[in-house]
Amino acid sequence: MIQDIKPHIMHNEYKPHPPQADDFVFGYDGRNVLMKSDTEFYRVKDVPDKRLYYLFQIDDVRFYMADLKDIAVNSINSYNLRFFDDQVLAYAAITGWQIASWMEISRYCGRCGTLMNQDTVERAMRCPKCGNIVYPRIMPAVIAAVVNDKDQLLVTKYAHGRYQKYALVAGFNEIGETIEETCKREVREETGLEVEHLKYYKSQPWGFTSTLLFGFVAHVRGSDAITMDANELRVARWAERGEPLDTGGHASLTSEMIEMFQKGMI
Repeated sequence: MIQDIKPHIMHNEYKPHPPQADDFVFGYDGRNVLMKSDTEFYRVKDVPDKRLYYLFQIDDVRFYMADLKDIAVNSINSYNLRFFDDQVLAYAAITGWQIASWMEISRYCGRCGTLMNQDTVERAMRCPKCGNIVYPRIMPAVIAAVVNDKDQLLVTKYAHGRYQKYALVAGFNEIGETIEETCKREVREETGLEVEHLKYYKSQPWGFTSTLLFGFVAHVRGSDAITMDANELRVARWAERGEPLDTGGHASLTSEMIEMFQKGMI
């Protein structure tokens, strides 16, 4: 998965340090990441006159953000970071984009409409007028690997959006429900199936949508006849174990869970 960068360690606590010449600087323009070349990000030494915002640190290297629109030579859609050769920098860049997009939508106070300030003590936006504090947006969601008595896996393709490879049932947590209830509800709403025996697999921070994904394995209860919600999905079917399924790479929790099923580990 994209965040699996060991042995490197991300230090995401907000503890700004004076920038060094070789520290990285990310710039963003909407969903695009601004770059020095097709494969090279900017360094502090490349942007001596820019105001830098501290993001985080990986090992001993620090990452900052700045407005690079006037000097950027190249830009790529943040989605393409899923396939970037340097996984450490790809994960850093998309995490930086998650912070940048949160700061952009939090420019004004939702309580009184005043222009917000970047807090100097913690990663937050603070209203100078009413004191309202806004923290980074993180939305909980589920990924469900549903299996039946025939040792088949429920696979889907989304009805909308850019991602059109094979996936699993997924959806966002609603107010007032546990994450396990979210899993059962999303499977029921999208496929008409009832599930039981939920087993937690693992989680994934997914900066592309500011989401924290919770992966579950679940077993069908009762009939395994699928009633697909065409507003959400364009494909919903049972796949055999070992069947080749194109998931668009190894960046996501979805692709790992499908791969684990194919290998007999789910």
